[in-house]
Amino acid sequence: MYHDLSLSIAIGLYFLATVFLYLSIDRQAQHWRRAAIACTVAGAAIHGFAFWQHWGIPGQVDVSLLSLLSLCALVVVLLLCISVVTRDSLFDAGLVALPLTVLILLTEWLLPAQNIVLDHASPGTSFHIISSVLAFGFLSIASVYALFASIIDHFLRSHHLNALVRALPPLVVLEHLLFRLIATGFILLTLSLLSGLAFVNDLFAQHLVHKTSLSILAWLVFGLLLFGRWRYGWRGRKAVRLCLAGIALLLLAYFGSKLVLENLLGRNWRL
Repeated sequence: MYHDLSLSIAIGLYFLATVFLYLSIDRQAQHWRRAAIACTVAGAAIHGFAFWQHWGIPGQVDVSLLSLLSLCALVVVLLLCISVVTRDSLFDAGLVALPLTVLILLTEWLLPAQNIVLDHASPGTSFHIISSVLAFGFLSIASVYALFASIIDHFLRSHHLNALVRALPPLVVLEHLLFRLIATGFILLTLSLLSGLAFVNDLFAQHLVHKTSLSILAWLVFGLLLFGRWRYGWRGRKAVRLCLAGIALLLLAYFGSKLVLENLLGRNWRL
């Protein structure tokens, strides 16, 4: 009951923050921006409390896709809050991040709970599962930002600057957040693959070889993208295409978190 109530309050606060942030950008009004920041911080606090109710009880760690996507969204919101303290312009990306967070929490709130609890898995396997789904979550969210970056880039190239496009965060701000998410997801994907090799028996067995191979290919794509960004300053269409290619490989590899987790925790695993 408290979890659902916390989610509903967080949803409302994030929605208000989105409205206030839009008004602050559209009208260049600092009081609306301050209201957006206040609602975002309050929403993050309530969101964190709701998430703690899933993860704060020993032996009750919920690794369902919606739960971990909620954690990923919370991390993104916290990045926005930190950017206010550091006086970074990243907070404007909340115009994309906050509605996406509302959508994730709304889905978690409305859909029947299907908790997947790691009560019998070994610590190594638990680490592998959590890092795998978190990597998928962060990189999935990054793909959404990549799509928005692609849309903004298209309108800028065509000089079609309507009111909605002008209200969206600058492309450079969105790309800044995009590459932070990709870097985080890449680190988690690396940890997932390494922990899989260390703790999972027969990671290249017949029932897992396609997931492992596609995950490695996705790791190579995201690694190439990050290297190209660091070495050659890749951005724009090239970065978007590589990001979407990487997440497409991960979607093929994971093909629904429930199926992955059932394989990880089911009889096919000789742990």
